[in-house]
Amino acid sequence: MAGALENARKEIKRISLEDHEESEYGSIYSVSGPVIVAENMIGCAMYELVKVGHDNLVGEVIRIDGDKATIQVYEETAGATVGDPVLRTGKPLSVELGPGLMETIYDGIQRPLKAIKDISQSIYIPRGIDAPALSRDIKWNFTPGKYVVGDHISGGDIFGSIFENSLLDNHKILLPPRARGTITWIASAGEYTVDEKVLEVEFDGKKAEYSMYHTWPVRVPRPVAEKLSADYPLLTGQRVLDALFPCVQGGTTCIPGAFGCGKTVISQSLSKYSNSDAIIYVGCFAKGTQVMMADGSDKSIEDIQLGELVMGKDGTPRTVISLPRGKETMYEVCHSSASGVAPTTLMNYVCSGNHKIVMQTPQQVGITEHGLDNGKNYTSVSYFALLDSQHGYPVVKKVTKSFEHQQNGGKEQTLLLVNQFVASLDSKPIDWDVEAKHYETLGHYVKKCSYQLINPVFQQSGKLAQQLATLGYSSTVAPQLGWLLGFWVGNGAMKHSQFTIESQSIELIDRIQETALPLGLSTTTACYYSGSKDDESKLAKINGGKVQPDGTVVFEDDLEGTPSAKELSDMDRLSESKTATVSTAFGVEAIDELVVTLGAADSRGNVFANVVESFGIDISDKDALLEKIANELAHDDFEVREQFIAGLVDSNGYVRKDVYDHASEASATTTYKAVAEGLAKLARSLGIKITVTTDADDEEEEGHHDHSHCSHDHDSTTYTAVMTGDALTNAMKFCALGRNRVLAKEFTREAVPFFFTLDKKAEDDYYGITLPDNTDKQYLLSSMALVHNCGERGNEMAEVLMEFPELFTEINGRKEPIMKRTTLVANTSNMPVAAREASIYTGITLAEYFRDQGKNVSMIADSSSRWAEALREISGRLGEMPADQGFPAYLGAKLASFYERAGKAVALGSPDRIGSVSIVAAVSPAGGDFSDPVTTATLGITQVFWGLDKKLAQRKHFPSINTSVSYSKYTNVLDKFYDQNYPEFPTLRNRMKEILSNAEELEQVVQLVGKSALSDSDKITLDVASLIKEDFLQQNGYSTYDAFCPIWKTFDMMKAFIAYHDEAQKSVANGANWSKLAEATSDVKHQVSSSKFFEPSRGETEINGEFEKLLSNIQERFTESTD
Repeated sequence: MAGALENARKEIKRISLEDHEESEYGSIYSVSGPVIVAENMIGCAMYELVKVGHDNLVGEVIRIDGDKATIQVYEETAGATVGDPVLRTGKPLSVELGPGLMETIYDGIQRPLKAIKDISQSIYIPRGIDAPALSRDIKWNFTPGKYVVGDHISGGDIFGSIFENSLLDNHKILLPPRARGTITWIASAGEYTVDEKVLEVEFDGKKAEYSMYHTWPVRVPRPVAEKLSADYPLLTGQRVLDALFPCVQGGTTCIPGAFGCGKTVISQSLSKYSNSDAIIYVGCFAKGTQVMMADGSDKSIEDIQLGELVMGKDGTPRTVISLPRGKETMYEVCHSSASGVAPTTLMNYVCSGNHKIVMQTPQQVGITEHGLDNGKNYTSVSYFALLDSQHGYPVVKKVTKSFEHQQNGGKEQTLLLVNQFVASLDSKPIDWDVEAKHYETLGHYVKKCSYQLINPVFQQSGKLAQQLATLGYSSTVAPQLGWLLGFWVGNGAMKHSQFTIESQSIELIDRIQETALPLGLSTTTACYYSGSKDDESKLAKINGGKVQPDGTVVFEDDLEGTPSAKELSDMDRLSESKTATVSTAFGVEAIDELVVTLGAADSRGNVFANVVESFGIDISDKDALLEKIANELAHDDFEVREQFIAGLVDSNGYVRKDVYDHASEASATTTYKAVAEGLAKLARSLGIKITVTTDADDEEEEGHHDHSHCSHDHDSTTYTAVMTGDALTNAMKFCALGRNRVLAKEFTREAVPFFFTLDKKAEDDYYGITLPDNTDKQYLLSSMALVHNCGERGNEMAEVLMEFPELFTEINGRKEPIMKRTTLVANTSNMPVAAREASIYTGITLAEYFRDQGKNVSMIADSSSRWAEALREISGRLGEMPADQGFPAYLGAKLASFYERAGKAVALGSPDRIGSVSIVAAVSPAGGDFSDPVTTATLGITQVFWGLDKKLAQRKHFPSINTSVSYSKYTNVLDKFYDQNYPEFPTLRNRMKEILSNAEELEQVVQLVGKSALSDSDKITLDVASLIKEDFLQQNGYSTYDAFCPIWKTFDMMKAFIAYHDEAQKSVANGANWSKLAEATSDVKHQVSSSKFFEPSRGETEINGEFEKLLSNIQERFTESTD
């Protein structure tokens, strides 16, 4: 069906007088402008579309009274007379939803104005004009989705997609919400018009055909699977809005203001810069790829659900907001390693061709001298630089710059220039990314020197400490318990709280006993030995012993006689040695090993065993238990992880030290695969570089301890883990053995590089997750490989101003017309009042359609006052009782029914997707009077009020937001967002509001008694408030530095302004005179004021550094001036 009018026209063309019985017709009873009353209309429905008169005028039933129906007509009613026929169509007023909506301007009932102009060759819309809302001539390249013949499909499911334009390259084709059935036919990939059949579905024996578009009644909200609570800000790039009065994606905002106050300016800013038109690329992983969740557990990427939290690279959680799915050529990232490395410890993963690989390239500078045949000599500098590529995004390239000796004054002078140039190069590694399918186009040296990152897990959950506290023990002993767990895993009897150690390892026994004491555990030591003096006599005693109910044999086993003087002397000499005392006491000649067993010393039980069992794994399942311990501890406190590794190295490893007594290398050997994999995970979680190699062992090592009392699965493969890096020393300082223990040193915990190659694979299904725009869009796989999120292009605008076709925005470095992601619904001057009333429903229906595609849509209604005036005119013609200023009594209810269609929701159908509709409604009260009924009713519904001030607008202060009357009710909702990203933000916002509020009160005092009568503290408040108004709240829309202010720059500016205020107040409180202090620190005030000139294009890291210097300078200058 076409737009609302075209829908009706097609119905009317299909219907003729002969086709219908007389009972389906009524006749005109009265005419009053656009309102017509028809009689003999029994059987018609509210909001039913009707044909009026002989000219087939389109109307909508808006009231039924007996056999009379009141109809609002969307075209000029001139010529309609009493008695003319009125035909019911049985259809509601609907709009077309499908490809072609973008870059189109419609009238209030979705008639395309450009198409009408081309047909009529007139600037006016003639009556009876016929033009479909979506072009029937354009062919779209249809790509089928995952569905095949025989599959079940239901409303909202995506069964295909098309490329609409460079900003909407994945327009999804949805099954209408009320449709369902089994697919009997689906079109193959190819070019089709919007009305050609692309899908056939059968349900209950009836077949239905569907094209790439469908229709939907404008007054009926489109259904969703679930309404969600909005929790992400709608970032506008305007500091006064983002900082003081924020809105959310899926929220409702009112902008009241008189003519000339800047409603259009704010609307254009929303369209150009708001994060509702954020662009994210698509790139995903193969099925089965393990992702690290925020709680440290691992989960296959295909099993992750919307709203779940994954682990960010900084240790904070990232919320999954979308789940892209599809099929394309895949690529395997292969961790480059020497032969013999255990495959399960490599960083391999499989991703789609569009996946952006997170890369880092260290800066390497090479200087060479060479002469050419023409006699000229050059000194060349080779280095890496991030430059534009043919793919539309920057990549690292090897660049060489040559300096000619003769041209630069000789060799020595040239070397000076070369050295200056080298000094100007940034020595930091270059962080960048490249799509997997473009990796092969990189240069040889770039691929050779670049690597991906194994990111440490910076989250420190303190889970082990919490478990100890739950069991009634001090949480401070968690790190020591970590060492005990590591030692137990490396050398313990896995079914028991036992440790097998060398007979002379007194340091280990001491450490075990020291750790056991605060945990309320007793330690029992037993020796395993090859034989003793009395084996024959012992055999006789066993044969004559008493058999116990549990099957054991008990007998007296001491020797007769008195110890000799030498024996007693030996006991006295060896009494300090725990090991020697135990062995000598029982006359042991050759000890194989010593076993230390932990037992419960009080009623609370064996805390060691309780903690192990609390990991939720059967203790008899060794591999699962070891994997679980590694997963549980991989995000615990750093010291717990470090002590665990130290314990494991103490059990069966060694540490190589450098001349400073720091760890240069540590190794541990095990025959258990799960131990090797767990150690690799924990080491990488700390930023320790680790390589695990394997060596098959056909025979048992000579002298290896007896495993009869140990429940490890002993196999023939030996795993050797070698650890290096600065972070290693911090772990090895916790070793119990003196030969392994090292001195601590200062270090920074950083990601560890791993080099790789890329292998192209066959086409396969991919699975991805999308993260919010405010994050770095990076998270960790289970292996701790740092990867980019996956996503899809988002967010079209549904109704904005007529100036938008002339506006441009920059997307990923490309200048793009805003219209490429815009649909306009505009009422022309000669449109009947009824069409103006319908336009707001047309706009919100289009917005809901893009929300169902998983987009974050902003609908800007300018102005809702015109809609309310149309409502008032129709109400007057209907003879309804007027309320305030003639508006109908149901004005508030009508507004509420419109605004409630905003919100964040999970769309119907598969795959899962989350979208939102944000409504920003401009209100134009006469004379700027905010007590106007439309403004009052709107404020009772919307959650954000951006009140515009005409006096500010006249002073050219834009945005002209009056901070004393504006408000936002979303500040508490956004606290979680601020806590995760900018923890000080709410406090700074409140401080800034307080300063502005206090200054407003002080200005009234100044008008009465003058500024000189104020205290220095109050003078500071006034001066800082003036600074905030002029340099923070006001922005220059024509500049590159201030047209758009990212949230991170806004946050840093708030810190600078508040820091200036606080330092000034502190100095005055300590006795300083403000007038002298202000003069002495005028340079700092100028720096704070000039912070708005920092170019956001320089990047967040660089600008943050500038603000850190500014904050430090503020503090230093006030300290100096006060002294």
